[in-house]
Amino acid sequence: MSATRLSPNHSSRRGATIRWIVLHADASPSERATLDWICSPQSAVSYHLFVHRDGTVTRCVPDDRAAWACGKSAWQGVQGLNRHSLSIAFANKHDGKERLTDAQIDTMMRLVQACKALHPTVEDVLTHAMIAPGRKSDPDNTPNFYRHDYA
Repeated sequence: MSATRLSPNHSSRRGATIRWIVLHADASPSERATLDWICSPQSAVSYHLFVHRDGTVTRCVPDDRAAWACGKSAWQGVQGLNRHSLSIAFANKHDGKERLTDAQIDTMMRLVQACKALHPTVEDVLTHAMIAPGRKSDPDNTPNFYRHDYA
């Protein structure tokens, strides 16, 4: 099951190729609060896809637009990865204690594979922590998150 709740927080890719999938954790106990926040123009943040604890998915930004999830980021000499990535977030408190649900893990694995099939230019699956070291730690701080499960 999936839904669409479009965020106003996105921009043009300006000809950039989708090179990476970046995984995030929303750091909120409430999926509704996360969706309300990323759908508010005041937040200036968004994800392409949001994976709820029960495994359902909400589409927030179309793939052909740049979501505003990566912020100040860099990878392989590219600065600001929003234009070059798809951002997918887990609903998770990101408190170092809350584990991902089995439904989230299964859904994320399927989403990543589907995104790779739709966008053959994807080179790798990264985490927010990898592209913004010292500034972000998600979702790497989640007890049962292992990036290689999604690569």
